[in-house]
Amino acid sequence: MDTNYIKEILTEDIRSLGCDIWGIEFFGKYKNQTLRIYIDNKEGISVEDCEKVSKHVIKLLDVENDFSNKYLLEVSSPGLERKFFSEDQYHDYIDCTIKVRYINDSNKKISVKGILSKVTTEALIIESRDKDHKVPFSSIIQANLIM
Repeated sequence: MDTNYIKEILTEDIRSLGCDIWGIEFFGKYKNQTLRIYIDNKEGISVEDCEKVSKHVIKLLDVENDFSNKYLLEVSSPGLERKFFSEDQYHDYIDCTIKVRYINDSNKKISVKGILSKVTTEALIIESRDKDHKVPFSSIIQANLIM
């Protein structure tokens, strides 16, 4: 299942319910797959928001492609230690602590935790122990906000 396609068909409908899509994940084995949609808004997300969006998404995806037999749907808030899904999401978290797993120039997996000091068009600049780490977006495996 293509998460970009799902985001494309759901974005406007979810926005009409007062929420925005923060991110979409699709994971699991063939017979036990999960589609997780993270929603957010400026006031925060309630259980009622998740329920309302979930019911709406099920109807939309059933009409779109009869997905209902192929996955388990979860609708959730991204939470306090939210995972980042796109480059534009980082801008609101400058001066916040984040943890980033990425692949360095030597093809090794590295984790760095520090203050997000700058976001450029190509990379994140993370201040950690008085050293700046430049982490290109293309090398990021996963990044999370740390509270």
